[in-house]
Formats: sequence, C-alpha cells, structure tokens
Amino acid sequence: MAVELDLSRGCRLNGDLSAPEAALAGAELEEALGRGREGAVEIVLAHRHGSGDGFRRLASPGRLELLGDSPRGLLFGAYATLDELGMRWPWPGERAVDGRAARLDPEELTDAPALPGRCLVLGERALVERADDWITWAARNRLNRLFVHVSTGSDPLGAAPDAVWRERRPEAVALARQRGMTIEYGGHLLPELLPRAQIRALAEGQGPSEAVRRRIVQHVRAHPEADVLHLWGADRPPGARGEDASNAALRTANALAAVAEHARPGTEVPFLAYHDTEEVPRGVRPRGNVGLLFAPRERCYEHALTDPGCRRNRRYRELLLAHVDHFGAADGRPAQVFEYWFDALLFSEGVPDLASTMARDLAFYREAGVHTVQMLATGHRRAPSPHPNPPAFARLAWSA
Repeated sequence: MAVELDLSRGCRLNGDLSAPEAALAGAELEEALGRGREGAVEIVLAHRHGSGDGFRRLASPGRLELLGDSPRGLLFGAYATLDELGMRWPWPGERAVDGRAARLDPEELTDAPALPGRCLVLGERALVERADDWITWAARNRLNRLFVHVSTGSDPLGAAPDAVWRERRPEAVALARQRGMTIEYGGHLLPELLPRAQIRALAEGQGPSEAVRRRIVQHVRAHPEADVLHLWGADRPPGARGEDASNAALRTANALAAVAEHARPGTEVPFLAYHDTEEVPRGVRPRGNVGLLFAPRERCYEHALTDPGCRRNRRYRELLLAHVDHFGAADGRPAQVFEYWFDALLFSEGVPDLASTMARDLAFYREAGVHTVQMLATGHRRAPSPHPNPPAFARLAWSA
C-alpha cells in the first residue's frame, strides 16, 4: 500500500548519527527535504554494524524509518528514498527534482545490491581534477568503491598523472571515507617503479631482492589510502604469451603481494588478466591477498557477453568462468572485473549508449560469482559531457 508524506514542513531526524555515513545520510535528507518545523515528517535513522549495503525502509503517515545493514547501507537507503521521492543526481554537479507528490510505494521496502562491489574508475587528468564531484556523485548513485587509475608520467594516455592525484588526495580521501568507500589505486606502474631485470626475476619466481623490497615498501607506505594496490606490468609486454605469460604475471603478483602484506597488513594486490595474460595461470596458486582482476578489453561490445551467436564473447565467458574457478579454489580475494563501457579510447568515434548490453553483462557477472565490477572512465581529454553509461552502470550494478 502506498503512503503519502506531507513534506511541506520538512523533516525531523531521530537516531544515532555518530557514524560518518549516518551523519551524512541525515545531512543529505535535511538538505533535500528541509529541516523540520512543527508537524514535520519524523525520519528515524538506524543501522546494524555489518558490512552490507542493504537497507529496510518503512513509511507511515508522518514517519519514515530507515535501517541500514551497515552505516553505508543506511546512507544508500537515504539516497534510494530520495530517489523514490523524485530527487536524483544524474551527473556530477547536477541535481534533478521531479515535482510529483511525495509518495512511497510500497510502505515497506527491503533492498540490497545485486553486486557487492560497484566501482568507478577515474582514468584521466580531467576526472581526477574533479575527484570530489565524482566521489559525491558515485555515492549518491550507490557506488561503493573508487579506483584512481594513474601513471607517474606527466601526461599519460588512458591514466591520470599521479602528481594530480597527490594534489587532490587529502580532500578526495576524506570524502570517500565519509561515504564508506573502498579505495583502489594504481595501474601499469610496475615498469615505472622497477628496472626490467628485477621484474623478470620476479616473473621467474626468484623472489624479491632487498632493493625490490625497499622500493615496493616505499610505494605501499606512500599510499596509505589504497585498500587495493594495483601494480600491473606493461600494457603490452614483449615475450611470453598464453598460460606462460599468465603464470609469470601471477608469480609477480604473489611476490609483490607478500611485500605489500608485510608493509601494511590487509593490502590486496590483484592479478590482472588482460591482453597477454588472459589465460588462466593454472601453474601458480594465488596468495591469500591476491585476487583476480579480469579485464576483457578485446571482447565484442556490439553484443552482450551472453549472446549465443558471438564467438568472441563466448571465449571471454569461458575464460572468466575458468579464472573464477582457479582463484576460488585457492580461497583468494573475491573476483573483480574491469570494464570499458565509458572508455573513449576504445570507442574513439564516440562512446555508444551501452545500457542494454551492460544490463546483460552485469547479470552474467553476478551469476558467475564476480564480487566487484569496475567501470573505467578515460580518453575524453576533458571533463566528459553527460552520458547515459555512467548512471546506467550505477543503476544496473545495483539491480542486475
């Protein structure tokens, strides 16, 4: 049964707002609905102390209760409720208000995301320069992870300069943490951090030298914000192909992850399955803090991954499932997928509207056991204009 709320007098908050996410939920509700006067709708905010993003919403005339599975779940419940009331944030810096009556239907709603991890990847200078706006937008659209994709170069292609991230980092990290976000950092950094001979030694399983340990420890400690640290090899490395290349890359990731774990316990260092390392590294077992990052850049985007008539995508379906089995058997970190639905380098003639493809892809990823799906934004060379793919990703990653 639907409930009509009279919001003409604003809202009055009750509940424990001591957690940063809960305090933000209250502030966002008051900003959108107005601080209450006599006769205002009472909004009761509460949360459990778990880690999920789900929530329960119960409405009655004059009263609204929100219970989050966690503080972040409470925050997302507040944003979902504002969405129901016709208030949305379609693009960073934009707000849309629907003038319909304040009506919630049904009176009781329980909701949780289809994918536990929903990640926005900022992959160029213009995006990192506006990191605060993108973080705010991402949380309002119920994304819970941020990946800052960088290079140490001054003007890299397909990544943001690390120097720009360092300038924006204090404010950006504070905003992300206030919203309970996991922060991922890095990219194709290994050739920028280590000489080729040292990388080759890691790939061959020789173990890190003292010089390598010092350099990696220094890098880990320079980025205390990074819950997940990406230390990928070269974009198109010369040499081995197929399973040999994948085995070498996983040996490297294991060695780096061991050093990172010692420097800062809990740090994850993913293995990147991408281009020459697409094959399953069956000859190497991942460490406990090494997870799969599957990046199917050479897949077909004219069809969804589940399209039975697309031979190329059939290969990527089978590859992902085999990778998930291999890493799952080792009890490694949950699987992640790095997707290119907003990559203006890949779509050099203009990024198409991929909402239909995305919906089917995300449903497949969920069914395959993927924990987190990331959407790369890069190649625009300036702040991108509003486009349907980022909001569609946020919506569909929640509901896939």
